[in-house]
Parts: sequence; C-alpha cells; structure tokens
Amino acid sequence: MKHLMVLLALTLCACARPDYLSETPVVNNEQNDPQSMCPIFFSKENICAELTWKQSPTSTDFSEFELRFNRAVAAENLSVILWMPSMGHGSSPVKIESLGDGKFRVFKVFFIMPGDWEIRIVLKDTQATLDQAFVPLVVP
Repeated sequence: MKHLMVLLALTLCACARPDYLSETPVVNNEQNDPQSMCPIFFSKENICAELTWKQSPTSTDFSEFELRFNRAVAAENLSVILWMPSMGHGSSPVKIESLGDGKFRVFKVFFIMPGDWEIRIVLKDTQATLDQAFVPLVVP
C-alpha cells in the first residue's frame, strides 16, 4: 500500500506544470540588452553613441572622428580625453564642434605615440560627471 501511495504521488507530480514554464515567453536578454546593440553605451544615462573615423588614428598626424548620440547632448556637457593607460598619461586636448542633432565633430586628435589608447567620452553636468565610456584602440 505504501508503494502504491508513493507511485500515485510521483505520478501526480510528474503531470504538474513545472514552475520554470511560465506563460511569459523566455526572452534572450542579450538581444534586448541596449548595450548589445550599441557600440558605445552610457549605462547610467541610457545613451548610445557611435564613433566614426573621418581621418584614421596615427601617431604621426592629427586625426578626426564624428560622435553621434541617439539623443541630444549639449556640447558643454561633453568631454573627450585621449588616454594611454599603460603609460598613465594622455595627449593634448581635442577640439569638439557640435553638428546638431546629437552629432559632434572631434578634431585635433593627436596620439603622441603608437600603442594602446583609450578615447574617454565623458558626459557631465556643469562640473559633475554623469556618465562615461571608454573606447579602446591601438594606434600604429
């Protein structure tokens, strides 16, 4: 009789709908994660940006790139810093020109030596940093 009760209990449990199957469809987080679809993601401000080189980076000449944000960013709230982590220093300040509609021309970009660099893009409000993203690159 004990065995019959155990068998009956196991049979009923086997027919129950498992908890892991909910009515909500399973969503692939990677596909819906804003960062997965965004080249440069500012997680605190939920802003996406894209960097396009107009003049490729070198250590012998000035370079230029365009930054395009998915929403309006004021020029006075944007800072771009060239930084060489392995050496613990940066390069000369860049110039930033607003092109409107969340687009900026970043020019007078000069990498003072070849190697591993970061382009540090900082979003700020007056003097406080709101968010930042680092774009790694190797300068020939």
